[in-house]
Amino acid sequence: MKKLALQFIVFAGLMLLLTACPYGSDVPIDQANVKIDDKLLGKWETKNSSDYYYNVTKKDDFNYKFEKKSKNPSDAPTVYNGFLSVIDGVKFINISDESSSTKLYYLYKIEQSTSGAKTTLIPVTENIDEKFTTSADLKAYIKKYMALSFFYEKDQDEYFRAD
Repeated sequence: MKKLALQFIVFAGLMLLLTACPYGSDVPIDQANVKIDDKLLGKWETKNSSDYYYNVTKKDDFNYKFEKKSKNPSDAPTVYNGFLSVIDGVKFINISDESSSTKLYYLYKIEQSTSGAKTTLIPVTENIDEKFTTSADLKAYIKKYMALSFFYEKDQDEYFRAD
C-alpha cells in the first residue's frame, strides 16, 4: 500500500510520487479547511520521468484530486485525494489513495517556488513509531518536531509545471 502511494504523489503531490516512503497516519493533520491553491492545479512532471505525469484538479473548495497518468493512453490512471494543512505557516499535504478501503494519510511538507513553476514535496519520515488516534495529537506532534531535519526523509521530489 505504501509503495502504491509512493508511485503516486505528486505532486503528492501535487503531484504527488516519491522515492522515499512517507509517514502514513490513520488520521489527517486536521480537516480539509485550507482553500485550494490555484498554483498547485495543472499538469506536473518530475525532472527524471518521461513515463508519467500528474494532473492536479480541484475536487471542491478544499480538496485536490491527483491523477497519476501514464504517457501510454491505454494505462488507467491512479487517483489520489489530498488537502493542505498549515502549521505555524508551514504547508503540509495529506494524501490518501482513493481506491483503498482503509484510509491512510501520507504526509508531506510542501514548498512552492514564487512563480508556481516548481513544487517540492518533502516526505515526513516513515521512522515515526507513534500512532495517533486524533488529528489534534498528530498536529501537536508535528508542531513540536517539524523544525528538526530528521523529521523528514532525505529524498525530496521536485515537480515542474508541464502545462
